[in-house]
Amino acid sequence: MYLYVVVFVLTFQISIILTYFNYQTSTNKNKEETTFQFQYLVVYTLAYFSDWLKGPYIYALYESYGNTERDIAILFVIGFFTSGLSGPVIGSIADKFGRKKMSMLYFVIYILAVLCKCSHKYQFLALGRILSGIGTSILTTTLESWMVYEHRRREYSQELLDDTFGKATLCNSVSAVVAGLLSQVFADHFGYLSPFLISIIPLTTGLLCSWKWWSDDQPDGGVQIGFKNGLKAMTPNLWFLGLSQALFSGAMYIFVFLWTPSLEISREPIPFGLVFSSFMTMVTIGSGLFKYVAHRVEQLPFVIFGLALFSTMVTIGTLGNGPVVFVSFLIFELSCGLMFPTYGSLRSLYIPEEHRTTIMNIYRIPLNIFVVIILINKQFMSLEVAFGICCGAYVLGIILWSKFTPKTEQMYSQVRQQDEHLDEHFDERQDEDFVQKVSLL
Repeated sequence: MYLYVVVFVLTFQISIILTYFNYQTSTNKNKEETTFQFQYLVVYTLAYFSDWLKGPYIYALYESYGNTERDIAILFVIGFFTSGLSGPVIGSIADKFGRKKMSMLYFVIYILAVLCKCSHKYQFLALGRILSGIGTSILTTTLESWMVYEHRRREYSQELLDDTFGKATLCNSVSAVVAGLLSQVFADHFGYLSPFLISIIPLTTGLLCSWKWWSDDQPDGGVQIGFKNGLKAMTPNLWFLGLSQALFSGAMYIFVFLWTPSLEISREPIPFGLVFSSFMTMVTIGSGLFKYVAHRVEQLPFVIFGLALFSTMVTIGTLGNGPVVFVSFLIFELSCGLMFPTYGSLRSLYIPEEHRTTIMNIYRIPLNIFVVIILINKQFMSLEVAFGICCGAYVLGIILWSKFTPKTEQMYSQVRQQDEHLDEHFDERQDEDFVQKVSLL
């Protein structure tokens, strides 16, 4: 217990210090930029805060209704399957009718999903998972798409955009810690359903704030055409970006199902609330470090996958040693803190604006397929095998990213081609001049 307390206090202090220095050296913003960033971060944080409030007790609530482990697994699979299936359609609808409207729809859908959990009937719980799957697709893509679109339309700097991504990850991790503590209090006093009902408050607040503060974006194109054009716009670079992101995110979702039983092997009392809070402070530290390395954003995926691979290999080799496994998990969470703003920045740089939401949801298809396959077969896997699959995902992610061509290299290539063309043109002119001089002689 002493180790977990010390680690939490230490990581919490580091995250506070890092946040302070980031604030002191943050990008100079005028009033308009400050207001824009504030209004986005408030809605973004409320959206994720409501999700974090209900996250810790989904399994416990289903179990309290008398569902078996198999029934609960099917409910989780329904959510991931729906998210993967609905993602491209949602992206096309958002790109057609507007990302603000789709973001507002997220809050409505999640409120309906919460109300479905008030029933003990399995069909209502399944409906709730379908709604949650649709809502998750909107949450993880459309809010960011609106922000990037507005950022480009208002001609704000890339530095401000990177600053917003870093602060979004910071706000998300802090809200997760607060939500975890609040959900614990409400669940202890009012039952497992109470955190879900309480989440309606931030959901309603987020809906009103997005309606009042966010400006309408200009939709263009049709739903079916938007999806087809989104696929046509997928260059090799965009595929490498999306598949590497899907591999890391898929392994991260698998980690969510593995970390608790991995620590329980040691048969020592584990303060799971404190462990979760330590994880979130490491995510905060990772997002804080991003500001100092954002100028090398195209090289950061190698660092992220490398940290995750090292952490997972240590975990496999030390299962049963609770403290060492715990420290290896902290390293993994640090890589997660770096990953969120890094891939957010990369998406803003490379995904074409007119297909942004569609392409971001296309990225979720391999992610959800990966997670569903693992969830279905998880009961037949040992922890070593499951973590080994994660290692394979990280190695494949490194290989894919090595094929990625950064914009800087593309620019240099274009410059070299232009220089070669100019050299050829210059040589041709020299030859012409020489011929003319010979003819004069």
